[in-house]
Amino acid sequence: MRWPVTRPVMVAGFTLVGAGYGLTALASSTAGFTATILVWTLGEITAASVLQAVVADLAPPHLRGRYSGLNGMAWSGGFLLAPLGGTQLLGAGGPALLWLSCAGLALGAAAGQLALAPAIRRRRAAVIEATFSS
Repeated sequence: MRWPVTRPVMVAGFTLVGAGYGLTALASSTAGFTATILVWTLGEITAASVLQAVVADLAPPHLRGRYSGLNGMAWSGGFLLAPLGGTQLLGAGGPALLWLSCAGLALGAAAGQLALAPAIRRRRAAVIEATFSS
């Protein structure tokens, strides 16, 4: 998979996640919560469908296992730390603060994908050059 194809998919996925989280802060009924969960779950599926391909694509061939392992560790760290941070946000400002903070993080991830595009293109070109020159 190539970065120009995966970047818009990841940006769309993170944007959907952010929108869904933001809408969750506004939901007040079972139907509303269900709809917001569908939005952010669709975003998670969209982003996750290409994330590992991006990691593998940016890694030098001899380090793909390490890059993949570090990617898995990063996600596991998030799963470990999120409950701690989430309960702190709930206690400090209630559910709206929690969901709006999550929305901000997801939308920040989408913006980060756009901002990092030039650096990632350079990295990808370097990996391709190193792969085919050896």
